[in-house]
Amino acid sequence: MNKILNRFSKYEKFLFLAVALANLIPVISHHFFPTLDGPAHLYNATLINHMLFDADVDSFFQFNAELVPNLTGHVLLCFFKWFLPGYLAEKMLLIVYFIGLAYAFRRLVKSINPEYLGLSYLIFPLTYNFLLSLGFYNFSLGLIGLLLILSFWIRNKETITGSPKKILILSVLFILTYFSHILMFSIALLVCGFYLFMSFLKVLFETKKFKDTFIREGKKGLVLLLSSLIPLVLTTLYFGSRPDTGVKIFLPKEELIKWLNYLNPIICYHEGIESGFTRKIIYILYALIIGGIIVRIRNGISSTKTPEKKGFLQFNDTWLLVTGIMLVLLFIMPDDNGSASIISMRFGLLFFLFLFIWISSLKQAKWFAFICMSLLLAIHAKRIRYYDSVMDTYDPIAISCNKASAFIKPNSVVAPMNLTGFWFEAHFSNYLGSDKSMVILDNYEATMNYFPLLWNMPELPNFHMGGQRVADCPLFPWTPSNKENEKKEVDYVFALGSWDSTNVDHLKTLELISSNFIQTYKNEHCTLYRRKNSRE
Repeated sequence: MNKILNRFSKYEKFLFLAVALANLIPVISHHFFPTLDGPAHLYNATLINHMLFDADVDSFFQFNAELVPNLTGHVLLCFFKWFLPGYLAEKMLLIVYFIGLAYAFRRLVKSINPEYLGLSYLIFPLTYNFLLSLGFYNFSLGLIGLLLILSFWIRNKETITGSPKKILILSVLFILTYFSHILMFSIALLVCGFYLFMSFLKVLFETKKFKDTFIREGKKGLVLLLSSLIPLVLTTLYFGSRPDTGVKIFLPKEELIKWLNYLNPIICYHEGIESGFTRKIIYILYALIIGGIIVRIRNGISSTKTPEKKGFLQFNDTWLLVTGIMLVLLFIMPDDNGSASIISMRFGLLFFLFLFIWISSLKQAKWFAFICMSLLLAIHAKRIRYYDSVMDTYDPIAISCNKASAFIKPNSVVAPMNLTGFWFEAHFSNYLGSDKSMVILDNYEATMNYFPLLWNMPELPNFHMGGQRVADCPLFPWTPSNKENEKKEVDYVFALGSWDSTNVDHLKTLELISSNFIQTYKNEHCTLYRRKNSRE
């Protein structure tokens, strides 16, 4: 068996590439890969490109003067959109994420346990997670930065103090990770610092020379601090401009424990269906942990016959301690603190990421690891087929929204409604602007102060629809408006879903639209209305 596995290891890198490509099937087999916030990111990338080279929407939007740590995803989308249509730009971003995360994890495993590189397949189930389904592209790209920083630090911390080039590379990695997501930067710095502290204790235990060890490891700490100085200053300024609201919401501990038992952070769409997959993955994790402990005990017994006796705990168990830190943060941090939300799910995902790293650092019987990874990939293949079927449902809706944009004049003002009432489709109207500049009044990014674009409130018109303020209509709850400025009638009304004849708000809004607008496009998913006195 070992001979077969040794021969197979020569070609294993091609298998990893094949799995990484197969993991993309739900992305590349559909026109769009719909997520909750993804359409908004794509739309705002369109606006950014137009505002850089065309001033037609400057009276509605303005660039955020603050260098917010949510830029990387937008920069990539803007870049890809220079030469690709919106749907392909989004696809390229997702390919960067899926391939980048897989190989960043593999590089980290190679840094800490190169003999068991096959355990790097653990990352594939984690690539599809709840936060990705929410369209948290910057957070997702930040995961790549986190893993690259950790692998670079592990590989180079012993020689980095004498290498300006390596210090510069580490600084760039920290900056890029910060501008992807501030939490990923913070975790990367925390873990690098903790890893350095554990290295200090290890060397001190071996040499018993406190002064020499403190000076040598202290220099590395100064390099770490210097390399992260720019994003550290930006982090201080970021939180300094956002005072604590005092509002904190915590999830029940029972809910968090359930997440640990069913791997909820990687459940994307339907807990009832996906928990069947995730529970089996949990069993494989248990098996790998037990298998690693058994191998360690056996090696410990055999080492008693040699002069160099090793203890049960090993330096790679640092990753287990980091996993424990993430577990503590999961239970003590609020899920919402007034300025950020869905915090618990982020720490839940980080808990499992570092658990996977620790498991990947364990030595295993190679035949046992091969069986576990084979079972893991078989289960994940079923997840991929399920996600592919989910995209079969939502991709046609996204395409329908995008097709309606052909009937909208560039730079027009569009008031969208989501009549489906389904939260996942809340921003699907933004697919209207994936390739064309327009002012879509449901732009949640522009209402927040941690994205590149903001509403230009001083110059924003007082939007009306048939003589009535759009913001006063219950079906347009997020419409921005400035009552002090002149009235402006919206050019189009977009409705996703069907009208409910039993809903009073639906009937009143439909009556208002019928009096002032003309239906100009309709398909099975959405309807577009044009103002009567406006011209195409």
